Amino acid sequence: MPPPTDAQIAARQEWVLDSLRRRQDLVEGLVAGAGRPLDWLGLQRQLGAFLAKAGSTPRDRMSEAVAAAFDAHVAFLQAMAAQADKELSTVDPDELGEARSRLGLRVALIGKGGAGKTMLSSTLARTLARRGRPVVAVDLDTCPGLAFSLGIEVTDAGLPEDALEEQPNAPYGWQLSGHLTPDEAVERFAAPGPDGIRFLGLGKIGSVDKDLARRSVAAIRQILVGFSEPGTDLIADLEAGPTTPFEGYHEFADHIVVVVGPAWRSAMTARRLLPMVGERRLTIVGNRYRDEPDHPGMAAAIRVPDDPAVTQAEREGRSPFDACPDSPAVQAVARLADLLLGART
Repeated sequence: MPPPTDAQIAARQEWVLDSLRRRQDLVEGLVAGAGRPLDWLGLQRQLGAFLAKAGSTPRDRMSEAVAAAFDAHVAFLQAMAAQADKELSTVDPDELGEARSRLGLRVALIGKGGAGKTMLSSTLARTLARRGRPVVAVDLDTCPGLAFSLGIEVTDAGLPEDALEEQPNAPYGWQLSGHLTPDEAVERFAAPGPDGIRFLGLGKIGSVDKDLARRSVAAIRQILVGFSEPGTDLIADLEAGPTTPFEGYHEFADHIVVVVGPAWRSAMTARRLLPMVGERRLTIVGNRYRDEPDHPGMAAAIRVPDDPAVTQAEREGRSPFDACPDSPAVQAVARLADLLLGART
């Protein structure tokens, strides 16, 4: 591959600078609109994620101009994080605890193909929504199944063209339109689902236009990272295997659920995934277990049984949450919801 031309280098640098400007505009808008403790808690968490991402970004290949802009951006994020901390330090502890109890989850589910991530993701989303919590469910797999498992009509389409703009330096050459904030994109383009769930997905590779799903990749990731409704739960089902976690698709989440089945191959994949979690909270869920022991060194916080009722529901093309709400597997996912909600306090 030939080295990039000066024009290509300049175009990439401008894209990086534009990305920094977008993030700064987003944060400035959130700070300006923050009033409740819940707003500041959400902003505090988001700024922490932005700073963690910045801290892992290598600077050695940055031009002088980009490095200067990047350093200024980090300083801005640090100043806003300090402001959020200061605002929260003045809140009555009881009021702060109440606000923390309403803070939305940010959860990514990862694991080997066939481990049952999609059933767990959909049932978790439905469980939270049935409890009256606002939920956005996101499918990051181009062999989609989350909509199906939620009880939503499956389509091959990802985000529509008016949600996107061409950007040669973004993954697959597209990104979220500069005319949209992540919250506006969810409001306009998420599909409605049962119990008030809003759903976004990449779409399906394999349709007539094989690049259609790929167009949505960068935009969906931008939506996940920038989505700012502090009281809304965000549940994402990542593509099976280590590739998307390695590429940082879970960077929006502060809690990672690693799904592992009883088979040794599932455990091997889980062991490859664990180092990618970083400083985030981690919960291991054993799925489709009978009487098998946990894998060595991977004790499951929740064990979801191999449940014939769930298997039958999936064969019939029905959401397990609708088809067998009282089944042992669905009830185990309810315990997972309790665990994730309790981990915020």
